[in-house]
Amino acid sequence: MSVANLEAFLSKVAGDSALRDKLQAAAGVDDIVSLAATHGHDLDKAAILRAHAETLAKAPEHALGKINSWGDALMHCFGATDAD
Repeated sequence: MSVANLEAFLSKVAGDSALRDKLQAAAGVDDIVSLAATHGHDLDKAAILRAHAETLAKAPEHALGKINSWGDALMHCFGATDAD
């Protein structure tokens, strides 16, 4: 999995409110990997976690306070949300 694959999936999420709701309801990274696979995107758990950690480490406190789920966090990391 590359960051490009993750960004492609999140681009799809940004344009599909039902898919966004499912992503925001994800209980963990395994749920995100499964959801992405269902929609034709091959994501790797380790790569998601690395990209996630790198981006969140740089995020300001106010942005982190708005994150309520793994899906929210992932969308925040890759700019697929306006909650920053």
